[in-house]
Amino acid sequence: MNIKLAHFIGERCITAEQGQKLLAEIKPLLLAGETVTIDLAGVKTLLSLFLNNAIGPLFKHFDRQQLDRLLSFANPSESQTLTLDLVMESAEAYHRNPVIRKAVDDTLSRLLEETMY
Repeated sequence: MNIKLAHFIGERCITAEQGQKLLAEIKPLLLAGETVTIDLAGVKTLLSLFLNNAIGPLFKHFDRQQLDRLLSFANPSESQTLTLDLVMESAEAYHRNPVIRKAVDDTLSRLLEETMY
């Protein structure tokens, strides 16, 4: 399947909710073993917040080699490629390394508590 992200989400892919929408679209396909290409042509803004919600959760089900085989990105800009690589590396580390996952979860919990008071 080929998803033109600028049509599916818009030219600014910036929110967690937008990322969850893309995840809901691609996750069943990937779990079924289908390949997915996300075309970034026309996407002007691609934030890690969006990608953390769209791509990050896939590491619960796939390792990096499986994702590299099933999921590809067409027409990324240089900065989009850097953002994609960073998000993929971070998500893989979070889901594969319990020490990193605990450190991240503890930090986020502490920050959340601090903002509530």
